Amino acid sequence: MSPRYDRIAMTLHWVIAALVLLQFATGWSWGMFERGSDGRFFLFRTHLVSGWAILVLAIARLAYRLSVPQPPLPDGMSRLQRSAAHASHGLLYLAILVQPLLGIVTVSAFGKTLGGWPGAVHVALAWIITAIVLVHVLAALWHQFGRRDRLLERMLPMRLPSG
Repeated sequence: MSPRYDRIAMTLHWVIAALVLLQFATGWSWGMFERGSDGRFFLFRTHLVSGWAILVLAIARLAYRLSVPQPPLPDGMSRLQRSAAHASHGLLYLAILVQPLLGIVTVSAFGKTLGGWPGAVHVALAWIITAIVLVHVLAALWHQFGRRDRLLERMLPMRLPSG
């Protein structure tokens, strides 16, 4: 069994993960509503507020991660797997810091003067984040159920049954 993350790290991880899912849901669904409609405005405002929350929590999480050592990766992981784990985590941290900033620029007056590229990059980065998150989740599941090294449990608030 790998050592576990502490409650603060787990809480920040899962709250940010939930907010990222909310971002996907709101960002990809407000286009189904007419411009100027209450539904579209609600989804847009929810997207903005949760984006700010992600930015604040991502800064807190990064500061916490830099100040509190994380549990070591399981024994038996190859150098390539360790490098991939570090790279994917680094990309996720970068994405959850850059994406909200891009969103802020996109909706600001400054962003409007830049033309459409900030919004286009914001949307493209959302798809890249989707891919990185998918790889992250699949890797965690593979470790837990394929390699059976219980890696996933390091970030879960409860232990899974053995088997």
